[in-house]
Amino acid sequence: MIFNYSITNRYAFFLISLISFVLLLNNTVYAQGGLDREASIYTIYNIEVDETSRNVTTARDRALKKGQRFALERLFRRIILISDREKLPNFSDQEVMNFISGYEINNERRSSVRYFASLVVHFSRSKVNEVLSFYEIPFAETLGTAVSVLPVLEEAGALMLWENNNKWRDAWQQYDMINNLVPIETPKPSLKNRMYISALQAKNDDQKSIRSYIRANTLNELIIATAIVKKDVAADKLVLDISLKRNDPTLEIENTIKMINVSVPAYDEDGLPNHKALFKAGVDAATDWVDDLWKSKVLVKYGFASTISARGALNQISDWLIMQKQLEKVNLVRGVNLKSITINEVDLEIEFAGDAQQLALSLAQQGLSLTQNEDNQLWAIGLTGLAIEGRN
Repeated sequence: MIFNYSITNRYAFFLISLISFVLLLNNTVYAQGGLDREASIYTIYNIEVDETSRNVTTARDRALKKGQRFALERLFRRIILISDREKLPNFSDQEVMNFISGYEINNERRSSVRYFASLVVHFSRSKVNEVLSFYEIPFAETLGTAVSVLPVLEEAGALMLWENNNKWRDAWQQYDMINNLVPIETPKPSLKNRMYISALQAKNDDQKSIRSYIRANTLNELIIATAIVKKDVAADKLVLDISLKRNDPTLEIENTIKMINVSVPAYDEDGLPNHKALFKAGVDAATDWVDDLWKSKVLVKYGFASTISARGALNQISDWLIMQKQLEKVNLVRGVNLKSITINEVDLEIEFAGDAQQLALSLAQQGLSLTQNEDNQLWAIGLTGLAIEGRN
């Protein structure tokens, strides 16, 4: 980013020293910030590979290619809507490699014919954005706010929530959320939680109990995920019917309900009921929906940019340094022009993708507030508790 400085004579000497320090820090922070930002969105973690071939060299080559392809599919799943996935072509192995900026191999094990490893794959933001622009697919680059899920299981007429044999809750707790856009928390079956809400109250949408539970746990949003296990005898499949009900105290409109249906073969390789695969497929589908709800708020199109001017109050010298660092972490921000700075305030020009509301939402995730005065339409930027706590 390029910074242009316009300062008053009164603070010239002080600000020359401050800006020199800012620029010195900038070279370090921006280099690190770019990596941190890409790591949060354009890096896919914990890709497990396991391949067997005539020799370990061939097995390793096949495993890495498959792992990299799966990681790319997982990245697109993270940043684009479910409905847009079919618009993407089937990329060749070489095209998949062109998207990758680097990868790491962890927990590597091998025999003479078999290869195991866990991959971390880093993707080029610009190359991913370019292909999405070519196919006119909007994408999301902002991590969501955490939500909590209460997994209610109905099986053979019995309802389970906090019970030890609730395999639906186990599936949520064991699911690796690291590659999802929205962090999801599954509460533990503590005595406190049991007192606030039961499986029956959750399934029946008992709003008094639900709201008490939300307040007691200070939740941003609660999703009741009720799953019913069925068996399709004709198709020899296990079926999971899932009802997802949002409970967001800040929404004035009726909270959303989504019905999802997934199925898997009735039995696994060992001839046992395939419940583990069924519940994992259910969590996959449910988290896809949760991510899509967030994406609908922050989707942007590559190549489209807007600019706003904003003024920020500075309570101490370090406020500008923190503000600068946090702005760099926001993917929607394409550039920042520092128009002027004094000991008390800073004037910025921010170039960004998407609209102002999306920018404000993304800034909030990094501890920055962006508000517009209704009278004079001027924008104000400032630090919130999230960023201030990080300073302390």
